[in-house]
Amino acid sequence: MSILGTTNLVTAEPRNIQAILATQFNDFGMGATRSTNLKTVLGRSIFAADGASWRAARDMMRPLFSRDNVSRLDVLEEHVQTLFRCIEKEKSPTIAGGTWSAPVSLAALLLSLTLDSATELFLGQSTSTLQASLDGDDSHLGMEFHHAFERMVAVLETRVRLRSFYWLYGTRELRLCVETLHGFVDIAITASDMAKKEGSSQALYDFLNVLRERCSGGDEEVREQVLGLLAAGRDTTASLMSWTWYCLLRNPRVFAKLRSEILSTFGCSPDGPSVTMTFASLKECTYLQHVLSETLRLPLYPSTPAARSATRPSQWAAGRTERAPSLTLKEQRSTSARTCSTGGKDLWGEEDADDFVPERWEKQRGAASAAWHFVPFNGGPRICIGQKLALTEAGYVLVRMLQRYDAVKRLDVDLTRDWHNFTVVCSPGSPVNRNQAVLCQLKLA
Repeated sequence: MSILGTTNLVTAEPRNIQAILATQFNDFGMGATRSTNLKTVLGRSIFAADGASWRAARDMMRPLFSRDNVSRLDVLEEHVQTLFRCIEKEKSPTIAGGTWSAPVSLAALLLSLTLDSATELFLGQSTSTLQASLDGDDSHLGMEFHHAFERMVAVLETRVRLRSFYWLYGTRELRLCVETLHGFVDIAITASDMAKKEGSSQALYDFLNVLRERCSGGDEEVREQVLGLLAAGRDTTASLMSWTWYCLLRNPRVFAKLRSEILSTFGCSPDGPSVTMTFASLKECTYLQHVLSETLRLPLYPSTPAARSATRPSQWAAGRTERAPSLTLKEQRSTSARTCSTGGKDLWGEEDADDFVPERWEKQRGAASAAWHFVPFNGGPRICIGQKLALTEAGYVLVRMLQRYDAVKRLDVDLTRDWHNFTVVCSPGSPVNRNQAVLCQLKLA
């Protein structure tokens, strides 16, 4: 396709995905235009860097995302409890069969949840947007951060679509958003310094101060790295959780089976986990992992695609077979490639490749990954460093919600099609507005 004079190719061919992400990794980069655009907001962030600067940033960031450092489920539980209060703020009249919540948009609530938990993990200070919405306090500092962050993401997405003309749109607005966001980070840095001086820091893992020790560019680079982490991590994790609920609402059999396995593994504890949950125990909950993998697999509900620009001439497969003709990508600024999820009926099955069937993962995980049919967190050198964090958070929140709610009612505005919302990721949408996405009622257990 051609967009504003640029040539753009979208591929779901596993051989091409493998080439872009791994075997021909050095033939593709972010592209000068995209990198320059993102750097206006994210500066030296790993997500705006390329080449040697990207390698240095990744080496610096990787240890921060070890399994032990991202498995802060005690912190996450506090925000899950606030999520429950938001869902149950208004209840429908009790009818035969139990007490139901009023209609809620899980997509909107989960976006707030991931922002609140991510800011607490990365900064030691949460935006607390869920609590602010409960209190009706739109002037709360965290809500200011939330609104600035939402607008920054929207403006950046438009600028990315404008390609080399990105500078025509939103420059002043972006600057104002960044000032608000940096101000919140600075407050967190000051609070961290004071806690350190007073010896009152109780954090099990002080992500912010470890990051400050590793950043050679001082607090300015810390701001940029934190914003990059939030921009890359908040929407993607919320999107995974929202799409999972989107699928569960449409598949009551899977909902019932998943809840049964969760209760048998972790117990029924609506008010708090009675069985200690860890990264390992969540990973060992087989059907939970199958549900998450199946959500990530479906081509209708894609994770973030990998967008790369050709930096040198390279060969692409133009068909599924080895004898298919090849396509030569020329080295030019206007040629870019994007990978997307693949339905791969030759691997997933002719009859149900487009259906939500978590049971398929009982046999196919190894084959899918080896064949590059399943790369929801990308692969190769730029594989997502936060995938453990995303899967742990998504799994934990799903477990806690199914412990508390034993039934759901789907309340889609339009039942005739799938609606998508495109920003930095693809998430469930609505013909009304994004605050009506994944609209449902939940029944208290």
